[in-house]
Amino acid sequence: MKLAFKKITWVVIVVMIGLLGLTAAAVASDIVWPWSSQPDSEPQALADTGATGNRLDEGGTGIGEPAAQAGAIEPSAAGEGIAGQAQVTAAELQPDDNGYTGAVAEANQGEKSPSGDLPAEEVDWDVMIPEGAPDQFETNADPNWSDFYYYHVTGSALHPRDSSVEWNTGGSGGCLYQVSGSTGIVYNLHQEIPEGARIDYLRIFYYDTSASNSQSWVTRYDDEGGLEDVAYVTSDGTAGYGTNLSAYIGHIVDNTNYSYILNWRPIVNGTTMFLCGLRVAYRLP
Repeated sequence: MKLAFKKITWVVIVVMIGLLGLTAAAVASDIVWPWSSQPDSEPQALADTGATGNRLDEGGTGIGEPAAQAGAIEPSAAGEGIAGQAQVTAAELQPDDNGYTGAVAEANQGEKSPSGDLPAEEVDWDVMIPEGAPDQFETNADPNWSDFYYYHVTGSALHPRDSSVEWNTGGSGGCLYQVSGSTGIVYNLHQEIPEGARIDYLRIFYYDTSASNSQSWVTRYDDEGGLEDVAYVTSDGTAGYGTNLSAYIGHIVDNTNYSYILNWRPIVNGTTMFLCGLRVAYRLP
């Protein structure tokens, strides 16, 4: 009798478990799950946006008021924007579109930030380069040649030919100086000047408070390892910022047979010698 009762009890338990499983499945079928194991199914929203906008880590106040949802555009998997309240229609021209005629807000240019390694002073290059300087516009005009064009690069554009040295730039990122290593190492950069142009002058812009003068020059290379220096100039003095001009060059560029390189040698290590720029003045025929 007891054995029969136990069997009936286990049968009832199994039936009840089965009924509970069917009930749970029926309820689950009405739930919108945030993911799916089915192919090609789209993820659904985890919750109502009104209920999730008050999280402190989403910009909410945490006190029951939802954070403002400004209709921000979220990138989709296809790389397109999902339309929100602030989405701009495709037909509305923006300031960077051709044909735009609306108002244009000008960016605040701010003030020039001084370099952390150089003195915070405003450099007046115009005073250092007088109007009568031979590499200025409309100077020594030649009817067979154009006015001056310039190939002008910042000092930090040049890089050392030898990886054994340590170098750095000023805080602004424009001027270059060598931290350690051989002071005879050359820094260089390919020079882009049109075929047939006439290179007349090379100008150096620098910061120099050392007892030495750094050197800059233009070299042309053939395709057999041969080279020829066609321009040369040095920094000058110990007063800080300065500029210096080479002698007249008058070299005709031949890009067919040669490549042209700008060079700089620091001569000293440390922040007493910076290369801030190089400028090649040339004319076109």
